[in-house]
Amino acid sequence: MRLRRIRLLLFLFCLAMMAGLALPALAAKDERQTVVVTEKEVNVRQGPGTPYRVIMKVDQGETYRVVEEKDGWVKVQVKPNQAGWVAKPYIAYVRKQAVVAEDGLRARTAPSLSGDVIGRLSQSQLVYVVETEDDWVKVVTSSLIGWVSSSYLSSYQHQETTTKTGWITADSLNVRAQPSLAAEPVGKVAYGEQVAITAEQGKWYQIRTDDGKVGWVASEYISTASKTASSFVTVLYPNVNIRALPSLESPVQAIAQNGERYRVLGKIGNWYEIELPSGTTGYIAGWLVSASTGDQRDSKTLEGKTIVIDAGHGGKDSGTISKTGLMEKTLTLRTAQLLKEKLEPYGANVVLTRTDDRYLTLQERVETAYRYHADAFISIHYNSAKDPNVAGTTIYYYDLFSDYLFACSFREPFSHMMAIPFRGISFGDYYVIRENKLPSVLMELGYLSNPTEASIIATDSYQQQVTDAIVNGVRNYFE
Repeated sequence: MRLRRIRLLLFLFCLAMMAGLALPALAAKDERQTVVVTEKEVNVRQGPGTPYRVIMKVDQGETYRVVEEKDGWVKVQVKPNQAGWVAKPYIAYVRKQAVVAEDGLRARTAPSLSGDVIGRLSQSQLVYVVETEDDWVKVVTSSLIGWVSSSYLSSYQHQETTTKTGWITADSLNVRAQPSLAAEPVGKVAYGEQVAITAEQGKWYQIRTDDGKVGWVASEYISTASKTASSFVTVLYPNVNIRALPSLESPVQAIAQNGERYRVLGKIGNWYEIELPSGTTGYIAGWLVSASTGDQRDSKTLEGKTIVIDAGHGGKDSGTISKTGLMEKTLTLRTAQLLKEKLEPYGANVVLTRTDDRYLTLQERVETAYRYHADAFISIHYNSAKDPNVAGTTIYYYDLFSDYLFACSFREPFSHMMAIPFRGISFGDYYVIRENKLPSVLMELGYLSNPTEASIIATDSYQQQVTDAIVNGVRNYFE
C-alpha cells in the first residue's frame, strides 16, 4: 500500500511538472538577467576579483543587465560599450519592477508588522522587488532596502504613448522614479545610449532602455532626430566612417572620402543623418564634415569655453630628447602655442600653463585650470621608449566619468591622421589628470625615441595636422 501511494505521488508530481509548474523557474531565469545594487558606492572591477583595478563605482538602487557570473562575481553591462565585475553580495536579482500604490508606505526591517520602520515610500514611486515572503516583498530604492506589504504595490505596466527614439548626450545621467530632481534615482544611462521616449511631462521625458529600465530624465540631455536646414555636408578627411546609428560604437556601413558631398536628412546631436547613393541612410560625425548651406557650423562653437593647454616640462625639466637633440619641452610649447591660435577663432578662451621656457610643478599646472575656472584641460607631451621602433600617438584619461568621454572625442580625428599611427585611448595615472576634476586628457603626440617619427614630429606639416585633430576633438566634445 505504501509503495502504491509513493508511486501515485510520483505520478502526480510528474503531471504537475508537465502541466507547467516548471515554467516559473524559467521565468525566474529571465527575470534574473537584471540586478540592482544594494550598497552605497560599490566598486566595479575589470575582472572577477579584488586584485583587478576599479574602473568605476555604482550606487544603491541602480540596475544593470547581467552578462555572466563567475566565482561569486557578476559581470554587468555598465555602459553600452563597457562591462565590469561586481561582488555578488552587493547586488540582488530583480524579480520585477513595481509601483507604490499608497503615499507614505512604511518599509520595515522584516516581513512583519513587528519589523522596525526604516523609511517611507511615495505614491507612484518605482521600486525593484528582489525577494518575497508570504504577503510581503523586499524592495530596493536608492535610499532604502526594506519589506513592504505586497497589497500596497501594483505591477508596473508599461504603456507606450510614443515611439520616438532618443540618444543620451550627458556623460552619466540619473534616471529618476518621477519627473523631478527631488525624485529618487532608479538607475543611470550613459552618453550615446539609445532609449525609447514613452512619455513627456514639462521638461522631462519618460524613457525605456534596451534592458527594460524605466524612469524619467531631463529632456535637455536627450537628443532626438530633428530636421536641419542644411542641404549638404562635405567630407573633410579620407576614409571617414558612415555608421548605422549616431554613435562611435555603431557598426560601419559605408566609407566616405575627402571632398564627397551628401544630402542631409536630419541631425541628432553632433551627427548628421545623410542619404547614401544606394538610397539607404547613415550617420556621419559632424566634426568630420562641413555644412554647405543653411545650418552652417557656427564659427563660435566654443564661445564661453575656457580651455587650459598645458605644455609639458619646461625650464630645468627638458623631458625626453631625440637623438638629434630635439627637446620635448621645446616641442610641447610649440604645439601648445599653435593650438591656442587655432582654438581662439572658435570663441574659446585659451590659457597656457606656460608661455616660455620655465619650470612649473605639477600642482601649479592643475591649479591654473581651477584659477581660470576652465571647462577642459589638455596636457601636451611627446613620448619615449627603449625600443626605437615604437611609434604612434596616445590619448590618456584618468576618471571614467569626467575624462573618458572627453578622450573619446579625439578618437576619430586622430585615427584619420596619416603621418603617425593612432595607438588609441588608454587609462593613465598621471598627476595632472588624476588630481584634476575637470574633463582632462594627457596627449602623447609621438615618440622622440623613434628616429623616423621624431623627424616627422618636427615638421610644420605634422604640427598643423596634429593641432587640427585636437581642435576637431575639442569642438566635437563641446558642440
